[in-house]
Amino acid sequence: MQLKMQNIAGVKKAVVALATSLGEVEFDPKVISKEEIVSAIEDAGFEASFVQSTSQDEIVLGVVGVVDVQVLESMLSGFKGVRQFRFDPLLSELNVVFDPQVLSSRSLFDGICAVSNGKFKVHVRSPYARMASKDGSESETMFRLFTSSLFLS
Repeated sequence: MQLKMQNIAGVKKAVVALATSLGEVEFDPKVISKEEIVSAIEDAGFEASFVQSTSQDEIVLGVVGVVDVQVLESMLSGFKGVRQFRFDPLLSELNVVFDPQVLSSRSLFDGICAVSNGKFKVHVRSPYARMASKDGSESETMFRLFTSSLFLS
C-alpha cells in the first residue's frame, strides 16, 4: 500500500501502521486533491476517510547573541505562515508555531538566518536534549532529597 501511494504524483510520503489500521499521507495540494487520495486508497481495496491534521507545526530554535525582541517580532510577522511565536530570553529559546502547508521548517530557519544580518545566530534545539536536561535537574533534586531523608533517618 505504501509503495503504491508513493508512486502517485503529488504524494510526498505515505505511512501505514498495520497494527492500528491507520495511515498518514503527506501530499502537495497543488498536484492532487484529498478526494483523489481517498479514492486511490479505496481502489487499492482499503477503507479510507479523510481526517484533517492540525495544520500547524512548532520549531524550537536556540538564539545566540543580543536579540532585540521588537526586531524579532517584526521579522517573524513578515513571514507568511507564522501563526505565533514566543522568545524566552532566559533560555535563549525561540518557539515558533507555523503552518506547514505554507512554510517549511527549513525555509523558516533559513529566512530567520538571512534576516538576522549576523546580529544573532540561530540553531535548531533538539527536543530530546531539552527533555534530558530537565531529567538531569530532576534527578539531582531527587538525589538531594534522598540523601537528606537518609541523613535524617
